[in-house]
Amino acid sequence: MTGIVSVVIQSLILSIMALGIYISYKILDFPDLSVDGSFSLGGAVIAFSLTNGISPTLGTLLALICGLISGLVTGILHIKLK
Repeated sequence: MTGIVSVVIQSLILSIMALGIYISYKILDFPDLSVDGSFSLGGAVIAFSLTNGISPTLGTLLALICGLISGLVTGILHIKLK
């Protein structure tokens, strides 16, 4: 039973990422692959922060800022190269 619960929890978490990809492909009509990369980037930033003794709150904030910068760069490139 715990296996089923953990599968459902992981699926719900990944569905948020799938929704972001769906929005970028279907609604915005732009294949934005930075959605996938932003999750990995955020995970790497928070892991780096925690292993170097930075507080979890500050690490989460740094991961958020890195994700925002990633999306901003992608948006600027999309508009300028269109």
